[in-house]
Amino acid sequence: MSLPESASTYLTDFCTEIQSLDEAIRFVGVADYAGVLVASVYRPGLVPLMDKKETAEYALQTVFRARTRGGFKPQMGEQRYAATVYEKLVRATLTIAHPEVEHHNLYLLVSLDVGSQYPGVFDDKIIPYIAKSKSALFLRTIIISEKYVD
Repeated sequence: MSLPESASTYLTDFCTEIQSLDEAIRFVGVADYAGVLVASVYRPGLVPLMDKKETAEYALQTVFRARTRGGFKPQMGEQRYAATVYEKLVRATLTIAHPEVEHHNLYLLVSLDVGSQYPGVFDDKIIPYIAKSKSALFLRTIIISEKYVD
């Protein structure tokens, strides 16, 4: 099932807006509940470290890991983001949790330059942007998760 043009354009614009929040952001992608990368952008002029197939595999693995972390929510609270620092970049995943239905969740995948102050980028820029955009995001992208309805 391919994404309708309006949802695809909206998500690409959403990724572009997030990428523009900080110059250290290299890549922004949105994956659906099954880990399918439905939109992504790279910083202009950036040469990606992975090809499209590898990036799709990364999205799949990342969403799987994010979905399996939820078992300790009662003890630890909602996960804000998960970040891993590699030699060549910093990767982070943020679950954009739907308020009512888990299979409507979206997953924001972000990579940043090594040495970036990524906690500040997330806490001061990306999370507030998502908070103000969340209702419109789910309204415009509900078609993505309809395929996961029982």
